[in-house]
Amino acid sequence: MFQTLFEPGSIGKMTLKNRLIMAPISTNLAGGDGTVSDELIFHYAERAIGGVGLITVENVCLAYPLACHGAAQPRIDDDAFIPGLRRLADAIHQGGAKAAAELTHPGMSAGLRYIRGETPVAPSAVPRPKDGLVPRALSHTEVVEVVGQYVQAARRAYEAGFDAVELQACHGLLINQFLSPLTNKRQDEYGGSRENRARFLVEIVAGIKRHVGSDFPVMVRLVAEDMLEGGLTLEDGRWFARRLEEAGADAIHPDFGLGGKEKRLEPMPYPQAWRVYLAAEIKKAVSIPVIAVGVIREPRVAEEILEAGKADFVALGRALIADPDWPNKARAGEEQAIRRCIGCNECVMARHVEDAPLRCSLNATVGRRPEACRLERAKTPKRVLIIGGGPAGMEAARVAALRGHRVALYERETHLGGMLNVAAVPPGKEKLNWITEYFAHELPRLGVEIHLGEAMDAERVRALNPDVVIVATGSEPAIPDIPGVDGPNVLVAQELLARRMRFTGQRFALVGGGMLGLETAAYLATQGNAVAVLKRYETIGRSIEPLYRDHLLRDLKEHGVEIITRVEVKAIQAEGVLVRDQTGEERVVPADRVVLARGAKPADKLVQELRDFNPLVIGDAVQPRKIINAISEGFVTAQFI
Repeated sequence: MFQTLFEPGSIGKMTLKNRLIMAPISTNLAGGDGTVSDELIFHYAERAIGGVGLITVENVCLAYPLACHGAAQPRIDDDAFIPGLRRLADAIHQGGAKAAAELTHPGMSAGLRYIRGETPVAPSAVPRPKDGLVPRALSHTEVVEVVGQYVQAARRAYEAGFDAVELQACHGLLINQFLSPLTNKRQDEYGGSRENRARFLVEIVAGIKRHVGSDFPVMVRLVAEDMLEGGLTLEDGRWFARRLEEAGADAIHPDFGLGGKEKRLEPMPYPQAWRVYLAAEIKKAVSIPVIAVGVIREPRVAEEILEAGKADFVALGRALIADPDWPNKARAGEEQAIRRCIGCNECVMARHVEDAPLRCSLNATVGRRPEACRLERAKTPKRVLIIGGGPAGMEAARVAALRGHRVALYERETHLGGMLNVAAVPPGKEKLNWITEYFAHELPRLGVEIHLGEAMDAERVRALNPDVVIVATGSEPAIPDIPGVDGPNVLVAQELLARRMRFTGQRFALVGGGMLGLETAAYLATQGNAVAVLKRYETIGRSIEPLYRDHLLRDLKEHGVEIITRVEVKAIQAEGVLVRDQTGEERVVPADRVVLARGAKPADKLVQELRDFNPLVIGDAVQPRKIINAISEGFVTAQFI
């Protein structure tokens, strides 16, 4: 099974045991001073043990502070960092994988909070698209110095025991800025023609080969095309790839360049492997290996990419965050046991928005210290009763079973999943079903007794007399106290989605503009209905992950959904919703049906009835929140019972 995926492959003189590469994903797990931490080593060691052929360590800072590109980024700009990097490379090797370091300089894309008040540098003084800040153009002498910084960083990686380096030449960072005519307006030999714009990158590759050795592999994460008008095209990408092969590069890892943040950190609705066309196009131009990347979640998809000749290797990023054992499970033919990344982008929120350590909705061990991830067998196995089969209850059952407890899970519905079965209904959210599919496979395998379609009450709990009771009963709709909420034209968003109700040609008013309201609006609008969303505040979706929020709002706009902000709902009437705006003026928003989408509240009635059992309460039964909260609480609670 997956024969091509697990064939050995070579990049230059480096031989990998399979065709799987861990793409570089920033973690914010390094020390605040750029040193390698125990958490960073543990993170990469776990993924090496999981069976991947090559691990590409995240964007390593090659010039402090101007090249800083994260809150807690590993550094490689001084020989003092070599011992820590050697510990990291050794741990990866001990796990059975090869190790590469991604060398990164953000140039004009540097976050001001990272570079100690200095002005970002760039090929030219072209204003940044995101904020209009004008970077400082590098002088000719400085360009040569930066080339040297890359070379010295590669030399340190080699001395630390890394098997290769990857040059970050896409995503709008410094090398991409030299390659693109949008950001490179130089008049010297580093600007103008393609050859001149490629000179900076070519000199880095040649310099590494000259100073570190021709046998030391240099991979290039190359911009295949920019996503801004007037930027690089696929033809440019193919030309640069050919030029890099001539210069001695050993592999090309194509991706997007300027303006493509959503395209490279895709929210959930993006389909699997949609970016692979970049690799297929670049492969037409070169004979050196090409690496495909982008929302590759399942072994069969990775195998198809290789068999079709679209790439020579497949890079997994978020897929290995969610499940470090993805390769080993695939090799063993245990596809159903893989915890597939759903693309919720909690990892992106942590790294790119909050400057926090990496985290994952599905994998509660991500970003934690090694000792906090340990699951030790219980000295005294207990009878554990879990009430509720949503994400919190399912994870608690999984972890408790792994620890050797006798676990019984009761779910009142006829299927597992809880609110996941509602959340997966709006357009583009189907991947949420993967969570339930994973647990539906794992729990029986681990010996968990699953009782579906059986509601649990206090009397039954007392009759079973378990040693531990975990209440994961989830949430129920929050019904606002508004005149008319019990009218025949009123629906509740959660029930509408759960029943997959369908309508055509009707007018809907959604009361509530959070994620529930916006996604329900999308669901109804795609069926051909006229939809208006009524929201009390001016901001829209402020608690939603930014990339998905932008995608969702764009989709709503394309489907003609009207979002009415700064209105207070006064009453629901037969002809629509009576609202009052900030001026005090009242009007009726016409609607055939009104949908209540004001969120949820804990379904905690059973908690009160079981006080004598001191139940452990987790997930939405505590407070309705995100999947990451539910699974984290399920993991930690079961870890210590």
